[in-house]
Amino acid sequence: MSEQNLMNIVDIICHSFRHLDSRLINHGERVSYILMKMLADTNYYTSKEKQNIFILGLLHDIGAYKEDEIDEILSFDINDKMEHSVFGYLLFQKFSPLSDYADIILYHHRCNAQYYPVPISSYHRDIARLIYLADRIDIFCFLKKEENLEAYLEKHNGSLFSPSDIRWFQNADKKYHILEHIYSGEYQAEFTEYTQNYITLTDSQIHNFLMTFIFSMDFRNEYTAMHTSYAVHLSENLANTLNLPSTSCRAIQFAALLHNIGKVSISFKVTNIEDYDRYLKELYQNSTFDITKSILSNAVDEKIIKIIDESFLLLESWIKNKTISFTFTPAAEVVALSYLISNIWTQDWNTSYRKSSKLFEFLEEKYRICQIDDTILLALEKHFQKIMEKTKASCTYVYNTYQNMMEENRYLNTILLHYNNKYNL
Repeated sequence: MSEQNLMNIVDIICHSFRHLDSRLINHGERVSYILMKMLADTNYYTSKEKQNIFILGLLHDIGAYKEDEIDEILSFDINDKMEHSVFGYLLFQKFSPLSDYADIILYHHRCNAQYYPVPISSYHRDIARLIYLADRIDIFCFLKKEENLEAYLEKHNGSLFSPSDIRWFQNADKKYHILEHIYSGEYQAEFTEYTQNYITLTDSQIHNFLMTFIFSMDFRNEYTAMHTSYAVHLSENLANTLNLPSTSCRAIQFAALLHNIGKVSISFKVTNIEDYDRYLKELYQNSTFDITKSILSNAVDEKIIKIIDESFLLLESWIKNKTISFTFTPAAEVVALSYLISNIWTQDWNTSYRKSSKLFEFLEEKYRICQIDDTILLALEKHFQKIMEKTKASCTYVYNTYQNMMEENRYLNTILLHYNNKYNL
């Protein structure tokens, strides 16, 4: 992978979904593929719009993380609550580079109703309907393994799906053998070719898509949201303070973001600090690094995987008070140190460590026991107040975003509940 292209965000997302729930394996990419082939010959959308629709298809279910939410996705009951649409909409609105398209995620199941206080244009509603059609086709054919798709589409022609969209899919399927290629697995080569040749994103866009995906897991509760936020911003501010090369700072930023992506495999409800403490133990003691490595393999530059690998080993040594017997880069130390401080900082019950003197007594002891050179630690201590002021400022924004997002999530779901009750859905 080139210096300019440190990762393939599409591959990271696809690999992660495979560890989320076995029922969703390849669902998003098949939906994207169906949309890609349907859009291949139309001039109605520009190439950039086609790219955006492709990504929307890939991430349309990003709001689903809990088992009951995934159950809803796989259901053909059109009256399900579809809370994942609300959460996905808020994630897209707050973090993604496609915030202008967030309403499509909100309406991608209930395309024909507009009961939320969120306006949607005809242009976006048409895209939402396309995504819903591709989604239902994939679930009908490949997740439910039902037969006679034609009868299913005809049954809902003019109600769930527009007649023109159904004809559009049927014509594209006849020309490109969409379903045949999905059944045979041939679609994956076409999918990969498209992502490599047509998906062009800036570093900032990649960063924001990563934030969107990672916060789809972390924004379930305050503790995990702030844990990631502290670690990412602290590592970035510490790297800048150390005047590390820009290439190293860039790698550190991505490594900090991706450090715990293997947590997608953990089903854990966190409602208080004791739950959070148990969550951290499962995260680090029953190491999710193997899952992280599986997700990132062939999708991320090896230097980033190496940083994450070494940072996990450092954290393990600090936790177990083991002497370091391996060499590691400054980048790995920055990421590991940031996550260690984040683990401490997020746990409000341990208020004694909020005082820098107490924190550094603890860290210095860890460095001494593990026999680690303390150059970076001393630099952190020297500039700690300035680094933490910047980190807190960034994290305050994330915290406020979290609170606003959760409030809006409750509000929109209350509206949805009232609508369902009113119409006996």
